[in-house]
Amino acid sequence: MVYRWGGYEEGGAVRSILCYVDEHGERLREKYIAWIHALGEAEIDGRRLIDHLAFEDGLSFWWVTPFVEQSPWKTPVIIDAIRLFALEEVLSEQAPEEVCLVSADKRLHHSVRELCRNMDIAYHWRQQAEPTGRRFGRSRAIRIVPHTVRALLYLLFYALERWPLRQSDRAGWFGGGKALLFCSYFINISDPGEGGQFYSRYWQGLHRLLQQMGLQANWLHMYLPHAAVSKPATALKWLSRFNHKRQEQGFHTLIDAYLSWSVLLRVLKRWIWLAAATWRLRSIKHAFKPAGTHLSLWPLMRGEWYAAMRGKKAVESLLFVELFDAALGSAPRQRKGFYLLENQAWERAFVHAWKKHAHGELVGVQHTTIRFWDLRYFVSPSTLCSTASHPIPQPGCVALNGKMAVNACLEMGLPKKMIRYCEALRFEYLKDVQANRLAPQATRKEMKILILGDHTRSGTERLLRMLEGAYISSASYSFKAHPSFTIQPEKYPLLHLKTVTDSLGRNMNGFDIACATHHTSASLDAFLSGLRIVVLLDENEPNFSPLRGQPNVRFVCSAEELIEALQHTGQDALSNPVCDDFFFLDRELPRWKRLLEVV
Repeated sequence: MVYRWGGYEEGGAVRSILCYVDEHGERLREKYIAWIHALGEAEIDGRRLIDHLAFEDGLSFWWVTPFVEQSPWKTPVIIDAIRLFALEEVLSEQAPEEVCLVSADKRLHHSVRELCRNMDIAYHWRQQAEPTGRRFGRSRAIRIVPHTVRALLYLLFYALERWPLRQSDRAGWFGGGKALLFCSYFINISDPGEGGQFYSRYWQGLHRLLQQMGLQANWLHMYLPHAAVSKPATALKWLSRFNHKRQEQGFHTLIDAYLSWSVLLRVLKRWIWLAAATWRLRSIKHAFKPAGTHLSLWPLMRGEWYAAMRGKKAVESLLFVELFDAALGSAPRQRKGFYLLENQAWERAFVHAWKKHAHGELVGVQHTTIRFWDLRYFVSPSTLCSTASHPIPQPGCVALNGKMAVNACLEMGLPKKMIRYCEALRFEYLKDVQANRLAPQATRKEMKILILGDHTRSGTERLLRMLEGAYISSASYSFKAHPSFTIQPEKYPLLHLKTVTDSLGRNMNGFDIACATHHTSASLDAFLSGLRIVVLLDENEPNFSPLRGQPNVRFVCSAEELIEALQHTGQDALSNPVCDDFFFLDRELPRWKRLLEVV
């Protein structure tokens, strides 16, 4: 029997580990999440790992590490770890006498060899040569540099790049009974132009409501360079224009406005402390053996451990801890706060600083979909409900935007008392789209295909190259970019791409099919708008699509499957989904009115 480590193709004696992962996803996801909880609770010299990493102000650094963040995009080895859990189950079922691994991945080799040794199975490695690009590429050169050097270089370059942002206004905070704070990203924001109008697509609909309710909003933004705002100077110019209308549309500042020499020195001091802690915790490798399994994840995750503790990732997390502490320590008391909930490391640093400085109620706002394999949203109930010292920083409640999210959070063990409801601000337009949905035009001579861009360069480029390989001369192709990554249409001349710049709601009825990668949440918008959907899977990842499990959605992973899907998708019956099954939608925003009330 042959098992493919990557890819979804199966046939004859060939099986796919990723297909197995998809089929047994609930169990495998639970195994991984339970192990992360156990890792934090692991005892070393009589103390839990969580306690070893506690700072003097009560925050354990453990909660802001990539291990707890569980982002498959920032820490891709998470996917390999889940595949190893799957492989162990396969070996237990198949009971082979020998296993032969054909791969160039040394970390995988060490992990599978350890697994086979523990299961008393003969093992052989047929080592392949690494692709030339991986052997001599930029990422290979970076990996050779020690973690400590990378950490110090990152701190230096961060300070040089972000130092100009200290010019951002820090004196305009609103305080008092009507003051609210919103912590958000400085992306997905419309160009203010000369009028200085502030409009965030993350919070669309709230701008008007805040004014109606007479509330004063403080906006604490996190600067992320992207196409629209690629330089600090542009960010400062936009902020200045927003603040010209401070009384109408709130006060705006950046977290990097609080960057200072003292912040940098505290980051450096704590980084040295963490680097020393890795020596004290050198016996941690035993905790990388998940209970009840034959696995050792240490060969796979050894590099991630050192990166998290003394590398670039450690510095990133420490910067968030110090910057939020400085910002919320100097701000007047806020009666209520809201932030975008994705369970990223920065959020836990923000929550800790919020509580440390005795601000009011804090609400984490789920602003998009909760996807099955987005492990950031899935935390062990034992972690959430722990009464031990240095608990995980949590908001007072989380605002969920629909039935699908509520069910997912209850399933993962989120206490019901923490759940509040809110309208899905980014999806309000879907009500109008569904009401005005046009019947499919079966007689249309030209198939109109909408391509939805990914947030990553690699995902977007792979989708476009695949579509060129599956080119249909009788089709027209339009491209809608993700806010964080745009393309040059001329690089794909065969497709004759038309660029869509308007919001999705204004364009859906003009198309027959939407094509997207499995990372793209916009595929759900298209699905609820009545389009037929083709989703391109990644041969090295499980299915991250929010449409996983939905009827009449075509999932493909090769050019051949894409060609077949585009040629026959028009024959599929539309599922006619109902928006209310996914999101809470109401233009009057009654749920948000209750959330915004300041008692």
